[in-house]
Amino acid sequence: MKPFGQLWTLAAVFWTARTVATVAAEEQLFTPPSASVQSLRLPQKRCDHPIYCDGPLLRAVQLAGVFDSDKTFVDMPTRKPVDKVVDEFHKLPLNASRAQLSQFVEENFYPAGSDVVEVELEDWNDNPPFLKGITDPVLRGYGMSLHNQWKTLGRKRNTSFLCAGCESSLLPVKNTFIASGDNSSREFRYWNTYYIEIGLLKSGLFKTAKGILQNLLDAVSEYGFVPTGGRIYYTDRTEPPLLALMVKTYFEATNDLDFVHRALPLLKKEHAFWDEHRSVNVTYTRKPAGASLGKRGDLEVVTTKTTTYGPDLFSTAIDTSNGGGASGSYLRPESYSSDYALSKTAESGPQLFATALSNGALYAASEAGTVPSVQYANRSVATVGPSLFSTALRRRSLQIPSDNPFAAFSQKQLNVLSVANINNTVAVNLNSILYQVETIIADFAKALNNNTESAECLGYRRRAESRRQMLIDLTYNPDTGLFADYHLESGKHADVWSINSLWAYWALGDNLPADGTARALENIAELHKRFPGGLPNTLYNTTLSWDYPHIKPPLQHMAIRSADNSEKKLGDGHGSYMAYKGTAAKIAQSTIDTAFCNWYTTGGTIPGVLNSYSDSTGNSSGASLGTYDIDSGGNEITTTDSSSPGGYTWTTGITIWLLDQYKTQARMPSCPNIKLNLVGKT
Repeated sequence: MKPFGQLWTLAAVFWTARTVATVAAEEQLFTPPSASVQSLRLPQKRCDHPIYCDGPLLRAVQLAGVFDSDKTFVDMPTRKPVDKVVDEFHKLPLNASRAQLSQFVEENFYPAGSDVVEVELEDWNDNPPFLKGITDPVLRGYGMSLHNQWKTLGRKRNTSFLCAGCESSLLPVKNTFIASGDNSSREFRYWNTYYIEIGLLKSGLFKTAKGILQNLLDAVSEYGFVPTGGRIYYTDRTEPPLLALMVKTYFEATNDLDFVHRALPLLKKEHAFWDEHRSVNVTYTRKPAGASLGKRGDLEVVTTKTTTYGPDLFSTAIDTSNGGGASGSYLRPESYSSDYALSKTAESGPQLFATALSNGALYAASEAGTVPSVQYANRSVATVGPSLFSTALRRRSLQIPSDNPFAAFSQKQLNVLSVANINNTVAVNLNSILYQVETIIADFAKALNNNTESAECLGYRRRAESRRQMLIDLTYNPDTGLFADYHLESGKHADVWSINSLWAYWALGDNLPADGTARALENIAELHKRFPGGLPNTLYNTTLSWDYPHIKPPLQHMAIRSADNSEKKLGDGHGSYMAYKGTAAKIAQSTIDTAFCNWYTTGGTIPGVLNSYSDSTGNSSGASLGTYDIDSGGNEITTTDSSSPGGYTWTTGITIWLLDQYKTQARMPSCPNIKLNLVGKT
């Protein structure tokens, strides 16, 4: 069996017979080349709206704790013109009390979400096409329940009641969008939209899917990129650029080439944004083309462009230095008080990770998908750790719960890099996604040019190939077959490995070494055996929602796509394929099981097929939860908390996609320690 190398600081947890010494020795098998870096990033202007983005009014309201959630205030439309609201604020005492600020807000703002109305979907159908071919009555009934969730999730912008000069933070989207999260989700979210789209298309809701994509394309037309979400305070941040993949997915479902024709210039514009504001030139030595990876021989010096997360912002940063915080910090409006507390306690966090906020570090972390909602040990201490991507933050004393699989591991095994510098990290998944973007743009350009490769088309293909080679050279470990984020300053792979690095096996497909693909598939299969209830992003319990023991459906979707691509590449003739055939389908089944079981225990029923789990849930439709938990054995933990039915539509979309994609292989879900109350059976 091949070693995992740096997998989750080398999770010997997968093979308990392996010793710490063996793992330490394996870490030395491969060392990536060091690199010099030249930044190409152009500065990006920070949102400076006097209420929703920056300024003393925002600071006063958020730091006073007028609302439990900072997002509430910045989602409230003004009752008066903006300049008059600002004038009214300046009439308050310099140190206005919480009560005074609460009264000011009540008098000058409408309730949060007043600018959004629920609407019916114009293309609604009662017979979703993905159910065709699903014969199991429980799966069919569950699928229909998921489909019916779309009915209540359509939203549109409504600011017709606002006065002249009054403003809303909601961006002027023209088409229906789908509520993407819990009750605080009052706008589209970029990342979530992809997972919503794949479900809408399988449900046959093509017009709705086209509309949500057009909203994103309109945002690119206005800003040059898709903001993190559909509110003005998100317009200086973005998320991994999945728009090209969304347009491709829509085209494959509809053959709507006219839509592709209109979208292509905007896909190029978004790609140019990442080129101009997120790219660096990297110079390093590598094996010449055709040479064997990982073996000695002649070297060549190459310079290539790669992409990192995080904007270089220019604007007046908030000075939080009074009281010992980080001077010159950028505080996100929707998380203002949490960010402020974090900036003041960044050097004294008692848990696993802590980081300062200077130079827009949280903006970069937010963009990288690190789920920057801060978790508190108490109201005065905050910590933040790596999530979607291993950003390796500053080391702190380690307190690991006894049920964590890493509890018995040594401190040395759990070391992380000492510097938090997202802007100088080559993230595998970001560059894998951009490889997909460049390939998709080239394919679309060819399709729109009578299937002829133009010079522009060939240029995008060269960019894609250059990026693929960079990923192989800097982030790929030939000894393990795995990719890992690469830190440009240290010239090392990230010590904390994330399964999101598997995105390369989805994106690069046939353009990867076969032996590495075999080892990667083997590792994915072993990972699933260890965690049958869902694959965690990392094994670190940072208390953040993306890390152990929490499970996110988007990461399961990515792992399934990566495993499926690996299986297809290897084919029947490869030994690893025969040994690990069906890995993607197994992860798909467990993902369906976990989503179903939590839906069932939160009140899901199927008339004539499945009675309720408990009459006390108070919810007859069940919930699509955005996060699931696993226990120390890697098995799912179900919940009976139905407070947010349909709370995360990425789960709805992903599960519908899985039910369609694996309809011939999926079986009736099985729930640990729970007996399904089937109609007519005891």
